[in-house]
Amino acid sequence: MKSEKRVLFLLAASAVVILLVTVLTLFSGKEEPAGTKKPGKDPRVTAGATVTGGITAEHNKLMMVKSVDTAESTITVYDLEDGGEVTLSYDVAADIRSKYGSLTYAASLVYGQIVRAEYDGEGRLVKMQLSGEHWELHGVEEFSITDSTLTVNNTTYKLTEATIAYCEGEKIALGEVRDIDRVELCGMASEILTIHVVKGHGSIKLVNCTEFQGAKVTFKDESHVLDGEPTYLVREGKYTVSVVGEKNAAAAEVTVARNEQVVIDLYEYGGAPVETAQVRFKVTPFSAVLKIDGERVEYYEQDLVLEYGEHEVVAELGGYTTYKGILAITRPYHTFQIDLPERPVTSQDPEEDDSGDGTGTGDGPQEGDDSQGKNDGDNGDEDGTPEGDGSTENPEGDTSGDDSGEGSGDESGSGAGESGSVSGDETADRRYVPIGAAGGYDYDKEYSTFLLEPAGAIVLIDGISLGAAPVEFEKILGTYTITLRKNGKEKEYTVTVDEGSFEGDVYWKFSMN
Repeated sequence: MKSEKRVLFLLAASAVVILLVTVLTLFSGKEEPAGTKKPGKDPRVTAGATVTGGITAEHNKLMMVKSVDTAESTITVYDLEDGGEVTLSYDVAADIRSKYGSLTYAASLVYGQIVRAEYDGEGRLVKMQLSGEHWELHGVEEFSITDSTLTVNNTTYKLTEATIAYCEGEKIALGEVRDIDRVELCGMASEILTIHVVKGHGSIKLVNCTEFQGAKVTFKDESHVLDGEPTYLVREGKYTVSVVGEKNAAAAEVTVARNEQVVIDLYEYGGAPVETAQVRFKVTPFSAVLKIDGERVEYYEQDLVLEYGEHEVVAELGGYTTYKGILAITRPYHTFQIDLPERPVTSQDPEEDDSGDGTGTGDGPQEGDDSQGKNDGDNGDEDGTPEGDGSTENPEGDTSGDDSGEGSGDESGSGAGESGSVSGDETADRRYVPIGAAGGYDYDKEYSTFLLEPAGAIVLIDGISLGAAPVEFEKILGTYTITLRKNGKEKEYTVTVDEGSFEGDVYWKFSMN
């Protein structure tokens, strides 16, 4: 009987012990892994320290992610508290969490993220979580910066030795950040932790500006008065730079990359004196012979290089009236159009007809012709050179040429007629309608617009083709659209020439990028 009571007592005691162990286990949270020291007995552990996988955190810092190497199981970070760079190792059990506390992976971390990192003295990661304790400012475009402060929205923040500036995944010096950049800011209290340069800056330099001094230079919302050979600091991107002086105007589209300088040479826009010019002759019929200063030249679909000044030009073809003129070269680029009319058919005895010899000599129209070859109706002079201009520079171009037509009023050919004269007005009416008038624009026929680049691109205004660049047309006033087509690409540029803002020619240079 006593034996049975003893057995029952032992069973009861065992049950009580088991119950006590269960209760103690529940209150302790979870059973500790073998070999793990209790926090209270580990001399390395301080209050609030994290222990994971037997590793105890000795450091707890705010950091910025630089890179993650999943092959080597390392995370490189910038120390935002004390400065410097730290590489932390991690294992598969690493405690890496999102801003809201959910578990994530090291591979999900990207450059520029701010994290709270806990690690031991050997650089082994204990815990890392995306920070939610810092403030952020995005899309900042108006701010001022010095060596030690940054002011935005009337609030001044401190820049420290640990402040990190970066752009496109690369760390940059704080001195590279300028107030024209577009940035994103992160900070703690009154200190800037990181500056992310979203849009950096480059520069635009103008050279050979002799003829543009005092001109108005504009791009985006900026306006300057040109003095010397200036350099303008600008945010990276595309710009249309306009230079408008008293006599000349120029415009160029440029793309400024970060930390690069774009040079605009105003020499190409008539900004400096030049000794030679490119001249394009368009002669119809195209098989006509063209002589400049007595020398025959090949002119079809190519530019000729001529010195500035006056040149004697002769265009001739058998069966057509010969053109002679003096053309003045005064600009870097000219286009001249010469149309040779067919030689008129007369009732003169064929034996006396010298026409069709290709020299321009022969009988001219007989009406108004006297025995000395003087044509009163055309105000011709006694030497057979009628007053007028046979050349029209395209469009409504220079009319500086003196046209002489060699005709014959008698058998010796010593007389003068009007067979060689090509009136500038008549030629223009026959061959050319100003693009400005066709498009309903105001225009100044005294000056020209030169579209120099992109070379070879087809130029259209209001759907009317002007041919391949470089082209010249009258100076259109107001706002109009230029369409460029080249290699299957098409681009449109809207330009404005204010009436009365300047006198002189207009130069444009664009790109197809």
